[in-house]
Amino acid sequence: MEKKNTKKKKIIIGLVSVILFLLVVLGVTVYAITHSFYKASNYTADEDAMKDYTNTKEEIDEVHPDDATGEELTEEEQKELDSKLAEASDGKSVMDDEDVYNVLLIGVDRRDKSWAGNSDSMILMSLNHKKEQISMISLMRDTYVNIPGIGMRKLNAAHANGAGPLLIETVSENYKVKVDRYASVDFTSMIQIIDAVGGVELSLSSEEVRVANGYITDMCNLQKKDPEKNLIPKEGTRNYSGMQAVAYARIRYVGHADYQRTERQRTVLTQVFEKLKNMRLNELYDFVEEVLPLVTHNIPEDEMWDMLAKSPSFFKYKLVKDRIPYDDMYKVIYVKKQDMLVPDWDATIDKLHETLY
Repeated sequence: MEKKNTKKKKIIIGLVSVILFLLVVLGVTVYAITHSFYKASNYTADEDAMKDYTNTKEEIDEVHPDDATGEELTEEEQKELDSKLAEASDGKSVMDDEDVYNVLLIGVDRRDKSWAGNSDSMILMSLNHKKEQISMISLMRDTYVNIPGIGMRKLNAAHANGAGPLLIETVSENYKVKVDRYASVDFTSMIQIIDAVGGVELSLSSEEVRVANGYITDMCNLQKKDPEKNLIPKEGTRNYSGMQAVAYARIRYVGHADYQRTERQRTVLTQVFEKLKNMRLNELYDFVEEVLPLVTHNIPEDEMWDMLAKSPSFFKYKLVKDRIPYDDMYKVIYVKKQDMLVPDWDATIDKLHETLY
């Protein structure tokens, strides 16, 4: 009887050992695969963010005084405003909450890789796990902010001077929210990302088609592609390719200028989100494998895979979209030969905190 029990115990121990061995092998295999995905991504440590750029410059959209829409300030008035904004910035603390994870999505406008580029699209994606809410807040590029170490500039100049790390520091200090990480793409990368989800459904007017086709021609010439194969034939609602969708998101001179452009950008991003929501987990992993090398980011590996593991639940979250400056909470000024937006920072920060937290 004892021999039988001993034999039985040995069999059980053997089976348990095999199962544990297989689990270890599976765990190592999964880690090896996911780690290889991550290693292929364009992770950039903050201290290395500017090391590959040979130029540090800003592209400035100068506006002739006759075409300016903002209030022209004297040098004294500008100094007074700058001082007031610096005071306001020092008066509030940066909001931080363990239930909220903020990632700044950055769209970079540049024609070559010699410089970091101006950030023409900035969307604060905020995940609030407690509220089960995703907030998608566009930060308008012409907003007049204090860039640490640089001074008062348009918000989009922060990226040109210090890439992602300086931009998230600028957003954190001016908007008073802790920005945890950033992820940036240029036009070419965004085109490939949209194509990777199979394009997106959009509705374009005839005037939007006309302007978008101009951008398509420009981008095709830069990429040595045939514009005729990518042009939008006519207005309407349909599935648009990456090239066409990025051109739509760049439209600035149809409708309400840059205010409506940020709305188009949120629309494109929302449609990508909808496509991802309908993917199976294996398809989602395939998508991540394809697009990670296209995105410059500072998200550590453990955070990346934690987010990916939780992503199915994110698709059930409520989606909130907005932009800053908020309506009726800003003024336009004309300084440094540019029209710039000056939010009512106290009211703006209060409203942003209420939305995110």
